[in-house]
Formats: sequence, structure tokens, C-alpha cells
Amino acid sequence: MPAKSISQMPQPVSIAETIANTLEAEVVSGKFAPGERLVERQLGERFRVSSIPVREALQILETRGLVIKRLNRGCTVIDLTVDEMAQMCELRELVEPKVMEWAACRRTEAGLAALRRQLHRLHDAAESGVVARFFAEDIEFHRCAWSLAGNPPAARGLAAIVGCLFACGLRSANVDLRVQFSKHERLFQAIADSRPADAALLLADISGGFRRHLFQVAQKTGKK
Repeated sequence: MPAKSISQMPQPVSIAETIANTLEAEVVSGKFAPGERLVERQLGERFRVSSIPVREALQILETRGLVIKRLNRGCTVIDLTVDEMAQMCELRELVEPKVMEWAACRRTEAGLAALRRQLHRLHDAAESGVVARFFAEDIEFHRCAWSLAGNPPAARGLAAIVGCLFACGLRSANVDLRVQFSKHERLFQAIADSRPADAALLLADISGGFRRHLFQVAQKTGKK
């Protein structure tokens, strides 16, 4: 059996990334509400670490679009207005279908295997019926797909765009998780089969449904 290259081997997850992933799931689930502060000292005490990995974790969350750092106010969970949400949705619906086309054209076997593993996790989350868990795995599925496109700037841009939308209170959305999983399963197959046009159309359907869920929640909560 040939030896794996460094790029094919599982990479260790740092303490900062572990903290960031935990906090991301909590933001998506609504444990931290839009506009709520994330206090470094409290997070350090909670995770029993120094301020350095906490600060690094918050920087990771900022690049993912989930928090915003303001002078003298620290980090807060991003809180978009309805107009800002609409603008972000428009931008996502313009950029992400093209990125999925690239993913279908440029995917590697190693990258496809990683996306397949994430699809399995998304399936388990859908079967659990827990909306917050599903959306946490959903955003990771999209990140895996973006990485297949071979365009890191586009992936970073989408991470910030989609991350801030996922932070907007989806926990109370009325979502059929099995239907949503089925859409992602078809998207995976289009990428695996190198069908770029189909991948773009399927992503457009997913993002359109996401927009509807997002604005249903905004209407329920009276968001301006």
C-alpha cells in the first residue's frame, strides 16, 4: 500500500479550533444569541485554557462570519438587520453556485471522500431531529464542498457570508430535516459525478430554501 502524502493525512485539530468549533455549534443552536458578547475571561475559565487559544478561537469565528470584534467592546455574535440578511443572501446566491460548479469540475478523490464522510454526519443529524445539530453539520458540509473548488479566496468569502447567516437564529426554523438532507445528498452526487450545471442548480435550490427559513424566523421574532 503506497504511503499517504501529508495532504492526505488527517491533520490534528488545535485547541483554538476545538474551542471555535464548540462555540460555532452553540452560536448556531442559539445558546449565544445575536448581539451577545463572548467574554475572553469567561471562556478561558470554562475551557480551562489561557487567553491565547481563546483569542485565537475568536479570530477563527470572526473569519467564519459568526462574530464581530469592535474596539473596546470585544467580540459579539453578529446581529444582522433584515436588510443586511437580504444582501448576504443575494451575495451567496450569486457566488456559491459557481463555486459548486468548480467543485464538480475540480474535485479530488481525497476531497470527495471527506465530503462523503461529512454527508454521513449530516444524515445522522437529520435522523436525530435536532435542528441545531443539523445546521452545525450543514455548514461543515458546505465548507468541505467549497474546499473542492480549488479557490481558497472564494471559500474564505463564502465562509464569512454563510457563517453570519447561520448565526441569525435558525434554531426556531420549521424545517423538514430529511428533505434538507435529501437535497444535500443530490448535491453530493452531482459533484461526485462531475455534473457542474446540476451542482449549481441544486445549490440554488438549497440556498433559496435557506433564505425562506431565515426570513420566517426573522418574521417570528420581529427582527427589523
